[in-house]
Amino acid sequence: MRTFQAFVILLCLFAGFWLLSGAEFFMPGRFDPTYGVYFSGLSARLLGLGLLSLAWAGLSVKRYAGRGSGKAPPQRWQVRYFINLVVTLALIGAAYYLGEAGPAPHLRSAPGALR
Repeated sequence: MRTFQAFVILLCLFAGFWLLSGAEFFMPGRFDPTYGVYFSGLSARLLGLGLLSLAWAGLSVKRYAGRGSGKAPPQRWQVRYFINLVVTLALIGAAYYLGEAGPAPHLRSAPGALR
């Protein structure tokens, strides 16, 4: 389980930094891969920040659980963790809201092209 958690945290870190660089990304739909959300510009950066925030939350939990005390975390840590998760959800939600929903980029016609 620790290996899987480390893999997911690293995946969030790498994808977050990659999206922060301004890379464009198309996320296909669940049941129809020809339709999805196209992230570019601000929406890609917001998604990258959301993934980095999620990675930070995972690292924070791993660090606290690694102490092995068996006690519940202090209330201050729990509040900080909750706020981080709310910010993460807001960033990812804003990225989806600002992302362009539509067909896959390779299926879109060029501007001015005849059909």
